[in-house]
Amino acid sequence: MKNIFVALIVISAFLARAAEKPNILLIVVDDMGWSDVGCFGGEIDTPNLDRLAAGGVRFSDYRVNPMCVVTRTSLMTGHTHSQSDNYRRSLPIAKLMQQAGYATSISGKWHQPGNPLDAGFDSFYGFLHGAINCLTGCAEGQNNPQIQRGRDKPAPVPDGWYSTDAFTDDAIGQIDSAVADGKPFFTYLAFNAPHTPLHAYEKDVEKYYDRYEAGWETLRKKRFARMKAMGLIDDRYVDTPPNGEVRRWNEMSVATQKQEARRMAAYAGMLDRVDQNIGRVLEHLRKKGLEKDTLVIFFSDNGGAYSNGDIQTYDAQIPWHKNSRPYCSNGWSYLKNTPWRWYKSSAEEGGVSSPLIVRWPKGLKGKPGSIQKQRLHVTDLYPTFLALAGADYPEKDGDRKLEPLYGGSMLPAFRNPSLPEHAVHDEIFWAFNFTGKGMLKGDWKISSISDGPWRLYNVNKDPCTTQDLAAAMPEKLKYMNDAWFAFANNHTKMSKDWKQPLKDYQEGWGFHRIRMVLPAYESAIPHMAEENVPTDTDLTFNFSAPLSFEKTKGKAIRLYAVGADDEVVWQADPEPGHAAEGKTSITFDLPQLKPDTTYYLLADAGWITLGGKRAGPINDGAYWYRFRTGK
Repeated sequence: MKNIFVALIVISAFLARAAEKPNILLIVVDDMGWSDVGCFGGEIDTPNLDRLAAGGVRFSDYRVNPMCVVTRTSLMTGHTHSQSDNYRRSLPIAKLMQQAGYATSISGKWHQPGNPLDAGFDSFYGFLHGAINCLTGCAEGQNNPQIQRGRDKPAPVPDGWYSTDAFTDDAIGQIDSAVADGKPFFTYLAFNAPHTPLHAYEKDVEKYYDRYEAGWETLRKKRFARMKAMGLIDDRYVDTPPNGEVRRWNEMSVATQKQEARRMAAYAGMLDRVDQNIGRVLEHLRKKGLEKDTLVIFFSDNGGAYSNGDIQTYDAQIPWHKNSRPYCSNGWSYLKNTPWRWYKSSAEEGGVSSPLIVRWPKGLKGKPGSIQKQRLHVTDLYPTFLALAGADYPEKDGDRKLEPLYGGSMLPAFRNPSLPEHAVHDEIFWAFNFTGKGMLKGDWKISSISDGPWRLYNVNKDPCTTQDLAAAMPEKLKYMNDAWFAFANNHTKMSKDWKQPLKDYQEGWGFHRIRMVLPAYESAIPHMAEENVPTDTDLTFNFSAPLSFEKTKGKAIRLYAVGADDEVVWQADPEPGHAAEGKTSITFDLPQLKPDTTYYLLADAGWITLGGKRAGPINDGAYWYRFRTGK
């Protein structure tokens, strides 16, 4: 009798704990900038996210990783991407949530090893890889279907299908199934939007045409002012002018400005539709009486994406046409990431800062609508979910030893809004091949773009990273450098290519893109996206493979100035017998250039051969090269 009584107590305690487990709705968007939504200063209509923030808390010091795949690894494993080593040293969070009694589902983008059903999800509807055409469900620029349910073979989607709507429909269905089964739900709604290509409904796009005619520089200043009025930023934050990769708005023709405004309208319309669908799922929670018992988390997987699209086809890309490929330009990325610098794939703030909105009526102690400034990282979500589920993180999974979790639970910050800034998380480590490396530790941050020299910042005094202190503080730089390489060598399984010694020169933004069509490209003069270039410069390319000009006749390289896009400033068509044949470097004499002007190159595919391989095109779109002369 005593044993039965004890068993009943244990069962009752278990049921009580189960009843206290909140539902979790995790909403992740793809490639959205820090300030795009209204409650973070943006001009895009996001009334549902704004209401979510008004009923919850915004965290202004939340960071993710430089790219979507590495952020999703941290989300699922609680580790940095290279710590996890393709899940070989990790246990996916959904498995532990599943074991804790949660109904687990994912609707949308996976972009992780294997199938979500192998990682502990009961249900999966979406796609396995990095991006899709939102109107066809096919891989970007292809006709092969990507959308599948569970382990079924991917199949064509019906007419009228749109990914944002379809993933929301599935998430709502999974919530209802969990409720019917009497289980708390762990629902992961992973939108493809607003990842390129920028497909959106016509009515959602056209409302934004006029909104962007002022241009990215003017609109960034307006966002900056709204953020300051909201209390998201303070007097330590300094707005920065565009870098060399961004065309100046007032230097472009009126026709180009209107064209660019339409391109950003596509992005805004895509995000507008995301907000509409978030409103649908939040309203569903309210009608079902689940609102108070559900923790809702919203963020972006990385900062706003650089892009451009092919300059030759800008006007042909219609966002509501399924075979189009609309893109924004880097100037709009400069706006999306206000007040930060640079973009997705870098460890600079524009690449790793994300808005974080949390609403949980039963668990948050912060005043609704307030802003909290604790430093948080995406790896902190894993231990947060474990704590909510009442689950422990094991040291082993069978015979596999697991890597200790990198983050800390966010629950203390949820329960104590005045918690010190670094109480949950201090050190943050970033690595994504050669394009983005960095570390944040205390008040200090280092960052390297394209394996260029470390930049050193004091982010407490200079949160917008406007002052590089590397030369002025060599001891602090060495300390941070040693900390990065110690973590890389002792706590990760990253390849040697990801931790090569850094260069003593800086190729600017876009270097990683042009290397895709010039695979042996090492450096250039002027450097990629360099500013203050002398007006009497030559143009030099350095490669790691010998040059050949066989069968390149008629394939030229040309230089243009922004604002005079129909006028060739200079061109060349190197042919067999050129002095650079067989060498690894080529120099062109340029004419005297204008001061304070952005120049860009266009080159035909096959204009040069490198190590026996024909080079791809330089198009001022996906594969581009720009620089800006000094005054």
